[in-house]
Amino acid sequence: MGVLVAFTLRISSTMMSDRHVDAALSLLLVLVFVGGMPVPTHAQSGISVTIPEKDLAPGETATLSIQADLAGKNVDNYSNMEFKFDSAVLNIVDVRDGDGLSFGTSQFDVEQPQSGILRISNDADNPPVTGNGEFLEIEVELKTIAQKPGTFFRLTPSVSEIGEPFVSTFREAGSTSVFEITTIEQGKVGDLEVQNGRQEGTSSTATVTGTVTRALGSYVRFQDESGSNDSPSGLTVGPVDGIGGDVTQGTRLYVRGTLSEPGGLLRIDDSGLKNYVVLGQGTLPTAQNVSLSQLQSSGENYESELVRVNGLSFQNPSGSFSANTTYTVADATTSLAYRVEGGNQTELIGKSIPTGTFTYRGVVGESSSGSQLVPVRASTALPVTLTGFTAVRNGSSTVLTWRTASETNNAGFRVQYERAAGWEALGFVPSTVDDGTTGEAQSYRFVVDRRLGPGTHRFRLEQVDLDRSTTLSDTVQVEIGMEGALHLSAPAPNPAAERATLSFAVQEGTKAEVTMYDVLGQRVRTLYEGRPPGEEGRRLTVETRDLPSGVYVVRLRAGGQTQTRRLTVVQ
Repeated sequence: MGVLVAFTLRISSTMMSDRHVDAALSLLLVLVFVGGMPVPTHAQSGISVTIPEKDLAPGETATLSIQADLAGKNVDNYSNMEFKFDSAVLNIVDVRDGDGLSFGTSQFDVEQPQSGILRISNDADNPPVTGNGEFLEIEVELKTIAQKPGTFFRLTPSVSEIGEPFVSTFREAGSTSVFEITTIEQGKVGDLEVQNGRQEGTSSTATVTGTVTRALGSYVRFQDESGSNDSPSGLTVGPVDGIGGDVTQGTRLYVRGTLSEPGGLLRIDDSGLKNYVVLGQGTLPTAQNVSLSQLQSSGENYESELVRVNGLSFQNPSGSFSANTTYTVADATTSLAYRVEGGNQTELIGKSIPTGTFTYRGVVGESSSGSQLVPVRASTALPVTLTGFTAVRNGSSTVLTWRTASETNNAGFRVQYERAAGWEALGFVPSTVDDGTTGEAQSYRFVVDRRLGPGTHRFRLEQVDLDRSTTLSDTVQVEIGMEGALHLSAPAPNPAAERATLSFAVQEGTKAEVTMYDVLGQRVRTLYEGRPPGEEGRRLTVETRDLPSGVYVVRLRAGGQTQTRRLTVVQ
């Protein structure tokens, strides 16, 4: 039986203070488990945290249950909790026992060491929680000072400040190891989407979260997936401290402030920026492929969003880029403004204006005269150009080769292999040029030195710029045929604690059976039985979490022949 830890938060939107903030009801609530002394983290599998999402309108009260599933581990020496919240928007009214309270004893020590932080701990005279299967519950009642819905909360891997390493005080009985919560899901109460903030328009208050797509100077652009059909929606925010440090491309931000639209660009800035918090580092969103005609006719739909525009060229290119200058780029049918900002907003100043065609990858800006491209670096004007990418079998290996016609600020290429669960990085090939920039053709080669099972296998390249931005190539594939009547791959991982995966293949029309035996020869389970497609790899998952530790044998039988593989289970 798993250990279930639940923290119940009661949130009310009733007015309860003469303090008034003209802002959306916004809460940054961070639950942090902290111990009495710093301890090293030790990642454990099967530990997860789930935070539900609910809608909360003014005047309504919601009870939120946040659960931590420790996957059957014992709980020992649980000490306290720390809440962080937006004190300009919320007040904590009360902390009290929950109906099913089991927190060592029902007595609390409650303190607020500073504005926006509440600490709750079991009384120093009472013992901590011990045992297996404990259910912990605490109720915290919070009342808003604001007028509009939009409450955000998050359990973050942090011990004191957002972004620092997480240390949990759940300890395995009789051990010094620490259970690190490895899966954290984000929840919300109310509305935190960029698109809804944009629809409210100027002078309204927006409370939003998103991922930074452009970070240079004092302003950032960031976006989420709140547009129509889960498409991106973007916003400009500033001034923001830490750009180039804590705030880079891929940084996750929580922002609350008043919207304005100077020069036609919707933003939260200056006195309108009430609060922003760095939530951590994520991944840069994939750039949308758009055309100049789309930007010219409906540029507001892409404002502050990351895009990719192919086949562009400058009109009468010569000389170098100058600050605060608007150039014109065109494709076969349309032209658009290409704005080079001042020195702290771009690195293009003094760089040569490229001749020939190029691909723009960056955000879309807006001015009183319409949409425009707002480049940051030379790599947004002259990217790495792949002229060939192939995959060829060579014995038991697969050889990938590719060429580039030109490179700018190219750090290198990540080679990726497609698996059932996603793309796996196989290795990194650095640029052959010291500074990553050249106008001459370059050649690359990568050997996939592993035996691949029968079937279709796909590969791709992730080109990485010196600024860590990335671009994905098209995929290439190789077909692997059967080398015999049967194929059974080795299980991975091996040894396994929770699960292992393997694949098998047989010839056309052959009935197959995949079974698992213990060391005594007793059948543990049947993994597959039937007639799979011929000469096509089929993936199987072996669940091992409920198996005793030991050595097992996986056997494939088909067409009167057998193959076996060993699998070690460690609990």
